[in-house]
Amino acid sequence: MRISFVLGLLFTHSVHISLSLEIVETTFGKVQGSFGESRDGRSFSQFLGIPYAQAQRFMPPTDPDSWSDVRNATKNGNACPQIQPNLAKPSENSIFTSEDCLNLNVYTPKVPKLNQARLMFPVIVWFHGGGGDTGKAEDYDPEYYMDADIVLITFNARLGFLGYLNLGTQVASGNQRLKDEVAMLKWVQANIENFGGDPARVTLNGADSGGAEVGYHLISPRSSGLFARVITQDGFVTMPFMFIRNPMYQAKNFGMQVGCPVDTKETLYDCLMGKRVEELLLRFHRYTSEITDAEFLNFGPSAEKGAACKAFIRENPYVSLREGRIVNKVPWINVLSLNAGSFSYVYNILQKEDQRQKLNANLSNILPKYLDYEVIANDSNTVTQAIKEHYFGIEVINEKNARRFVDVISDRQFIIPSLRFSALYDQLAPHYALIVKYVPACSLSTIMGYNGEFEGGNFDVVSYQFPIRFFGYCGIDKNSSDYQVSKNTIQLLASFAENGKPTKTWGVNEKFPRYYSCEDLPLSFAIERDGQMHPHFLSEKYIIRFGFWAKLHEKELASEYENYTENEF
Repeated sequence: MRISFVLGLLFTHSVHISLSLEIVETTFGKVQGSFGESRDGRSFSQFLGIPYAQAQRFMPPTDPDSWSDVRNATKNGNACPQIQPNLAKPSENSIFTSEDCLNLNVYTPKVPKLNQARLMFPVIVWFHGGGGDTGKAEDYDPEYYMDADIVLITFNARLGFLGYLNLGTQVASGNQRLKDEVAMLKWVQANIENFGGDPARVTLNGADSGGAEVGYHLISPRSSGLFARVITQDGFVTMPFMFIRNPMYQAKNFGMQVGCPVDTKETLYDCLMGKRVEELLLRFHRYTSEITDAEFLNFGPSAEKGAACKAFIRENPYVSLREGRIVNKVPWINVLSLNAGSFSYVYNILQKEDQRQKLNANLSNILPKYLDYEVIANDSNTVTQAIKEHYFGIEVINEKNARRFVDVISDRQFIIPSLRFSALYDQLAPHYALIVKYVPACSLSTIMGYNGEFEGGNFDVVSYQFPIRFFGYCGIDKNSSDYQVSKNTIQLLASFAENGKPTKTWGVNEKFPRYYSCEDLPLSFAIERDGQMHPHFLSEKYIIRFGFWAKLHEKELASEYENYTENEF
């Protein structure tokens, strides 16, 4: 490793910059970074847009081209192709189109100098959310985390159909995004020591779909030995929408949406390869913030065919968990927000009568799509009716009871998958559960103009870790209780990254309890409404709702936990 210091003036997207630039050697060439400043005024080094891999469309990643000159790592790399929604101003969505987008950012408290004793900071790799088809590294600035003694990595990887299209062939085998992430983690193992990081203490930390991706790395042999612990935040490998049971059906529908022939895999592939990515993005139908009974597609991980040595996963992840086929048995923090189901489209149901009328009139078509049981239910109408009766009784969904729809989404997509995952994992490795009930001054409900509030709303916990500058977030006031919750959350997660235990608790005298699903003890700690941590038990209403879903899974939804045999293309 060789480091040099050069004088210059630099401005980046997010942080205050000093006059010094740094050069660090990596596997593929030297990179030149800059200094930034944390939330509380601490200096750190940052290296932006470093290539970790390259890939042809739908193909697995390969090593990037090496470079001989010093690479300027002072600007963000390309975001992967996507249409990023603007929730505050829906008419101002952003479109990104570069397929040369496999890059990462490294933020470190200090880069070791030549002949200096090694610096070995724990490493946190951030996996952003966005449903698997939106999100980019530059949205997650490092200022909050850089007040702690950790190295932070954010990255871009392929999204949506580019990240997950599965034709069951060598040229489109599926799970491209997850394979990109493996390439990224291998880069971390090979290079992070040069940036002051400890390759033996790498923590994967993800939210929403990013949390589910972290869960997949627990299972996959391709990720073996690449990390030491994991944090999942409102995202689990057992989430219904994060496993695609019918990728061939999905691929054919996608082809029809974008105007391609679908008589064979080969003709579909050739057509997709010949189209500009902008056209594919604009013609692709996915869910929006407006309730619809029209068909939409959700791309995500799927079981691969072909050689086992090349596949990322080959079966339903729940089957892997149930049968004990977990390759990476590492300590885990499970962060669960009580109302994680408060998605953007839910606010339209809460606030718009026409959306509630559409939902009531088309419940049997809409609910199976939004709750992801259309494919796996024995009889989707039976499941829909059971959900309707359990959560709403004989009432139609109206202004007074519409908040119960958040309960439906939260239970189906987050709470039940979390408890299922926990029950299967708690005997494998140390496991800690953190419940989020705190209500910040600025949240998704604020942005969506909703008059009420949710304890532990969707995306709130992410805003405690990063200064969110999209979706119209208003930020954290240093004089508010939000500021202390944010500081405490960072310290708690950093302590876990350091030693595998969440030791930096606050507001309680007890140690953070390890989770055991079968013991009548405090199962977890919670960040309560007062901003303090308290022991937390499952309340009676959650036990009843868990029983309801358990009964559905015994019969009507039983196939969700089994491998799915799809017809050939």
